[in-house]
Amino acid sequence: MQIIEFRIAIVALAVLLVDSVGAQEIETFVEPYRTAALSTSETGVLEEIVVKDGNQVNRGQTLAWLNDDVLQATLKVAAASMQAKAALNIAENEVATCLTQLESYRSLRKNGNATERELERSESDYLQAEARLENVREDLAIRALEHVRVQAQIDQRQIKAPFDGIVVRVEKEVGEQVSPTDPVVLHLVQVQTLKALFSVPVAGASSLRPGHVLRLGIGNDKEARHGVIEYVSAVADAKSGTVSVTVRIPNSEGKIQSGLPCRWNLSQQDNYGKSSGIVSPRRTR
Repeated sequence: MQIIEFRIAIVALAVLLVDSVGAQEIETFVEPYRTAALSTSETGVLEEIVVKDGNQVNRGQTLAWLNDDVLQATLKVAAASMQAKAALNIAENEVATCLTQLESYRSLRKNGNATERELERSESDYLQAEARLENVREDLAIRALEHVRVQAQIDQRQIKAPFDGIVVRVEKEVGEQVSPTDPVVLHLVQVQTLKALFSVPVAGASSLRPGHVLRLGIGNDKEARHGVIEYVSAVADAKSGTVSVTVRIPNSEGKIQSGLPCRWNLSQQDNYGKSSGIVSPRRTR
């Protein structure tokens, strides 16, 4: 009888231990590291979309643009105006001529063959010629800035990828209007790196720090993967008694699909407290 009671006690203890271990495991879902709904800062008609759903794109790549015929014509005018150097050549020649005359009058004045009034008039002519040359140079500088301004306006009508990623959905077609009330043209996600947002009990989160390496189980088969803690919230949720922890998951081979379940056993750590050499993805301004 005592042996049976002892075995029952052992089984009950084992169940409690299993429950305790199970309670250490928390679950969430894998998400893209970055998502972006891309639009332009300008309004207009879509001239071209050069990508489609599923295309991989690189940071800085032009994905679509609005019609910019008028601006392209304005840019050509600005370029021609910026390169017009006739007025500059005339002003430079005038300065050179006035300087030669001034030096001649100075020499003549020393020898007593020119009056003080003639020398002053020559100096005044030279200063005025220099002022006209400076005006021409300032005008050319303004023309160059105008060229830059028009080019910037053209760039604002283009949609460029802010990071390496995959186009997951194109919202519009060529010829459609992009307006402030409906600006989004396409959606881009970064999946070469993924993230998982866990709600960790306050007691379990107290020792967690950014850079800690975790052992995760991803998918229904709990495929073993490593993740790195990127952020531990400084504020706990009073209602749930948990702290939000963001974990970065490398996915350079693209084998992990966004949306899969992700489990983390709080009692298991790999290289706890070390950075593991997993590189953080590059961010853009």
